[in-house]
Amino acid sequence: MQQVKKVIKIKFQNGLSFGIGVREVFSCVSDYYEFLDSDDPDFIIFGPYGNDLPPKSDRYVRIGYYCENIAPDFSLCEWAFGMPLEEEVRHPNYKKIQWHNLDPAELLKNNPDIDRIISTKTRFCNFLYGHKVPYREAFFRALSKYKKVDAPGRSMNNMPSIDNLFQGDIWERKRQFLAPYKFTISFENNSYPGYQTEKLYDAMLEWSIPIYCGDPYITDLFNPDSFINGFDILNADYGVLTRALEKTTQMDFKDFRPGVFHNMPDHIKRKIKIIGRELKMRVQFNGLKYDKLVDKIVELDENEGLYRQMLLEPWFKNNKVPSNTLAVTRWKEIFG
Repeated sequence: MQQVKKVIKIKFQNGLSFGIGVREVFSCVSDYYEFLDSDDPDFIIFGPYGNDLPPKSDRYVRIGYYCENIAPDFSLCEWAFGMPLEEEVRHPNYKKIQWHNLDPAELLKNNPDIDRIISTKTRFCNFLYGHKVPYREAFFRALSKYKKVDAPGRSMNNMPSIDNLFQGDIWERKRQFLAPYKFTISFENNSYPGYQTEKLYDAMLEWSIPIYCGDPYITDLFNPDSFINGFDILNADYGVLTRALEKTTQMDFKDFRPGVFHNMPDHIKRKIKIIGRELKMRVQFNGLKYDKLVDKIVELDENEGLYRQMLLEPWFKNNKVPSNTLAVTRWKEIFG
């Protein structure tokens, strides 16, 4: 007998829409709940993109979905999801966003036809970014001294946009582009504990070995033998100065809304944090000296046996999705 789904009246706002939200946020609980778009909701879920925030009310429960690298603001919601680690936030109603618009089971490697996969890897490396981030662009320049790195985005652009090359939605076009590449530069906008995004996962889905920098604790979740971890190879500095800069330059929700908080003190605060984050990256990665990381990529590129060996490694340790990364239990706690 088919289980009767509980009906949830919900409203999405502040940058989140109902159709995309249900598909990308609630896919993990679609077997348990039927979501109805409502102007008289029991729950309001809001994103970090603007100032369309629900006031506190007894009529509904507010859920902050802070899907950017910012500190969650519990003064605006009863429950929150975000990027920082739960150990950092230390709030019982907080859950880290681990899988947004992705079923992690898709990352399992089950008896792959490795010869066929390798035969499709006809291009060297790509760099697909819109935002100009200094530590990331410095690595692009360093690796480009070895071979051309294809960059169709606004950052370091050297080829046509993928919008002109492929069909489908934004994610389909991106994954079609990534598919023929041996390597993908998967550098987050900043290095911060827990900050992982599709920059890493999309490369994994297309069997393109990620060259990764972002979450310093990435190997707590993923198998370190399956990708190129910049932190390990560069012996990244994670000392007192790095941690201090990391803590003081982390964006909060106000920092992320310059269109709302735009007076001079807010502007100065944001500018100081930007400068501090850039300084932190220089300290953390030894003045952005990437020679060791480039050497590792060259070694894999020129030795098919080593490349094959890495590509055969499961993304997850023991090829199992860590159960503590799933949000099903938390959503059931919220919705009942």
